[in-house]
Amino acid sequence: MNGIYTRTVTIYDDKFGEAVEIVKGLKEIRQKYYPDHVINFSVHIGGNPRSIRETVIGEHFSDSSFDRDAKMSADPKFVELSKRTRAVFKEGTMKDEFRVIIE
Repeated sequence: MNGIYTRTVTIYDDKFGEAVEIVKGLKEIRQKYYPDHVINFSVHIGGNPRSIRETVIGEHFSDSSFDRDAKMSADPKFVELSKRTRAVFKEGTMKDEFRVIIE
């Protein structure tokens, strides 16, 4: 099933530079495991609150996507970057959304 997955999370104002570095690394890892997907990270820099949004467009919920998720989650670089997010992303602000693409 093709879909658009988005995850938005608020970042601490004084952690903007670190947040950008983290998401650059996360994008690189996501593209490694999902080379056939469109993957973007965007940053809301004006106003309040500042936030990061990940957008992944492509096939979801297939056997191969579950395998890729497992491999990506075990990637040492992914684990390290995920740990770094704890000091940069505000706890309890993550919002996920999934939209099915009607073809």
